[in-house]
Amino acid sequence: MKMQRKRNLNRNAVSAVIGVIIMVAITIAMAAVAYAYFTGMIGESKTETPVISFVPSASEKTIQVASADADINWNDINITFTNATSYDYLEKTGLVSAGDTIYLESDQTLTGTVTVSFLHVPTNTLIGDPYIFENIS
Repeated sequence: MKMQRKRNLNRNAVSAVIGVIIMVAITIAMAAVAYAYFTGMIGESKTETPVISFVPSASEKTIQVASADADINWNDINITFTNATSYDYLEKTGLVSAGDTIYLESDQTLTGTVTVSFLHVPTNTLIGDPYIFENIS
């Protein structure tokens, strides 16, 4: 005996081509959202690193602020002094302005060859190049 099977044809299904087109469209939309998020177009606003220019003076053993963006606070700037054996930090308060001066021989405790670097803490970015001073007493 031969059994006859009834075929249940579902004529309401989406065709394979339409299914692939929908999956590609969803993938493109997800890639666009990820791109927008990672480039900062959406999500949290990113803090930008301020622009501060310094003028070092090896003879006077000072670093002076030549210019700075408006409303930059010294509390957001980490000033680090390092030599061959140790390091020291300088804490300044108030707003950064042109003419502010850092005196290497009185503002820190290290001697010898001292490297001074400035780090913007909110963005964890170095401001300028480290400055190297020799014969600090």
